[in-house]
Amino acid sequence: MKRLLPKSIRWKISLPVLIFGIIAGLGTGYYTYHTEVQTAIKTTEEKVDTAINFSESSREYVRKTLRPIISDFLARAKGCVQEDFILEAQSSSFFTASIFNMVNEKMPDFKLRQVAYNPINPKNNPTPEEAKIINFMRASNTKEYSGVIESNGQRYFVHAFGKVAEAGCMQCHSTREAMPKSLVAKYNPQYDPNWKVGELVGAVIVSVPFETIILKAQLNGLVRGLGVFGIFLAITLFIILALDRLVFKPIEELQRKAEEIAKGNVDEPIEVKSDDEIGKLAEAFERMRVSIKKVMDLLK
Repeated sequence: MKRLLPKSIRWKISLPVLIFGIIAGLGTGYYTYHTEVQTAIKTTEEKVDTAINFSESSREYVRKTLRPIISDFLARAKGCVQEDFILEAQSSSFFTASIFNMVNEKMPDFKLRQVAYNPINPKNNPTPEEAKIINFMRASNTKEYSGVIESNGQRYFVHAFGKVAEAGCMQCHSTREAMPKSLVAKYNPQYDPNWKVGELVGAVIVSVPFETIILKAQLNGLVRGLGVFGIFLAITLFIILALDRLVFKPIEELQRKAEEIAKGNVDEPIEVKSDDEIGKLAEAFERMRVSIKKVMDLLK
C-alpha cells in the first residue's frame, strides 16, 4: 500500500484534492443534467394538463351554454331554417377540435385526439394504442391516464381524459334514426353508435413526441452539466496551483537551501518572501545559516 502512495508531499495533497474535485464536479454535473431532464418532463406534463383542462372546459361550455341556446333557437326557428343541428356550435368534440387546431399552429408538437368507439365521424375511431388507453380506464374504473406509449416506432407522452356518455349525447349517439339529419348528411354513418348513458365510450387524448422533449432536455442538461463540471475542475486546478506556488515551491526551495548548508555552502542567504508560517520557517533557516557561518568563520 505504501508503494502506491506518492512520496512527494505535493502529490500527497494535490492528488486527493484533484480526485475530490473531479468526483464532486461529475456528481454535481450529473445532478444538473438529471434535474434539467426531469424539469423538462414536468414542464411538458403541465402543458399537456393545461391542454386537457382547456379541452374539457371547452366541451363543458358547449354542453352547458352553447348547445341549449342553439337548440332553443332552432326550435323557435323551426320552419324558417333548414338545419336541425349546427355542428360547429352544438358538437362539443367538433368545437374543441376546431379551436385546438388553431392552438396547434402555435404549439405544433402538441396533438389532440378525441376518440370513441362507434363514432359518427370515422376519423375519431381509436388507434390500437388509443384503444388500449380506453380499455385500461374501463378496466381500472378511472377517468384519467398519463404515461408514455409507443406508436409507429416513436414514443409519445400522453394524457388522456375519459369521455363518459351523458343524456345530452344521446341525440346524436344512440341510433342512426335519432341522429339530426345534418349529421347523417355530413358523415353518413353505416351503423348505430348505441352509446349508453354513464358508459366510458372514449377519451380526449393529448400527446407530444417524447423523444423531442428528452433529446432537447438531454442536450441542455449535458451542456449545463459539463459547464458545472468545468467550473469545479477549474476551481480544483486553481487550488492546486495556489498550493504549488504558495506552499510546495517555497518548501522545495528551503529543502534545497538546507542541502547546501549541509554541504557547507553557507554564504548564500535564504530569502524570506512572506510573513506566514513558511516565511517564519525561512527566517529560522536563515538564523541557522548565519549561526553556522559564524562558527565556521571562527574555526578558520
